[in-house]
Amino acid sequence: MEISMKAVRTTVSLPSEQYEKLQALAEANGLSVAWVVRQAVGEFLGRVEAEKSYSPLEGASKVGGKA
Repeated sequence: MEISMKAVRTTVSLPSEQYEKLQALAEANGLSVAWVVRQAVGEFLGRVEAEKSYSPLEGASKVGGKA
């Protein structure tokens, strides 16, 4: 039985330095940037779920880019 997951497209703005590192990591491993981002998000959400809490880092931007 194959599990089907509906994908949702989203746009995220990153500092150019982060994007360049992300792109280099993906390229060095023969992966797409999208795949690396999906893996990172999955790991982050798994960690938050395991800890049962999330506290944003001080100074991090909130939704809409406003702190």
